[in-house]
Amino acid sequence: MNTITTNKVRFKKTLACIALGVGLLMSACSTGGEEQTTGDTLENIKQREKIVVGVKTDYTPYGFIDKNGKNAGLEIDIAKYITNELLGSQEKVEFVPVVASNRIEFLKQGKIDLVIATMTKTPEREKVIDFSEEYYSAGTGLLTRKDSGIEEWDDLKGKKVCGIQGSFYNKELTQRGIQMVNFPGTAEAYKALQEGRCIGFAYDNSAFVGKLLEPSWIKNWHQPLPVILEKPWGMGIRKNDQAFLDAVNAAITKMEAEGFIVDGEKKWKIPPTEHADKRMKKAQSNK
Repeated sequence: MNTITTNKVRFKKTLACIALGVGLLMSACSTGGEEQTTGDTLENIKQREKIVVGVKTDYTPYGFIDKNGKNAGLEIDIAKYITNELLGSQEKVEFVPVVASNRIEFLKQGKIDLVIATMTKTPEREKVIDFSEEYYSAGTGLLTRKDSGIEEWDDLKGKKVCGIQGSFYNKELTQRGIQMVNFPGTAEAYKALQEGRCIGFAYDNSAFVGKLLEPSWIKNWHQPLPVILEKPWGMGIRKNDQAFLDAVNAAITKMEAEGFIVDGEKKWKIPPTEHADKRMKKAQSNK
């Protein structure tokens, strides 16, 4: 073998070693920030005796922080119910605050095990995560001043409307000619609305139910428009996690058959919804 050939062989071996080393390094560093696309969440939470759930903290009366600094609301009660079914105690849950723009990423990255955060089931989201059985439903409403003059959705064409980053309805409203001004969370959107930076706030009608129970809002604000784009909510679960998905779905069915959500609406002073009543009756008929 001549010198040139020998050098070529050595060079190829060197490249192979470098590639192997880089691969091992990347593998060793692929924790914490990489997407978790497979796994057995059910077994993992049983071993650690804790489930980490992503929830809303700015969505009264579904998920918020109460006067004692504790997570509270209908979805918090639902999360505790699911925890009790899976782990035998509702205390074995850790709540992680999420918003619309980060809840799916937190799930994919393994920062949370489950999303229970007013998340609408859409075809786009179903491409990247799995959803549980639907457990609630909401549509898009508009919160605006009583003297705004807004009487129908077409009145909003060309006008600035507050919204939330990552909400599925932003695209639809933009296509209607509405200038969406989107914020990371509801606190920023409500503030902008009060300051007159938007003529209205387009968001889940269910959230406005709680807001209009507050004395500071009920006097001058209202929901004048019919609810549009009504869609079901589902709990977010990572792809390829069938055992966990089945366990969560079984817990949801049991919860609905017991009338837990219907009772929860009464507890949190939420107007009764047809969706919750239908789901309860369906679950009871299948027992």
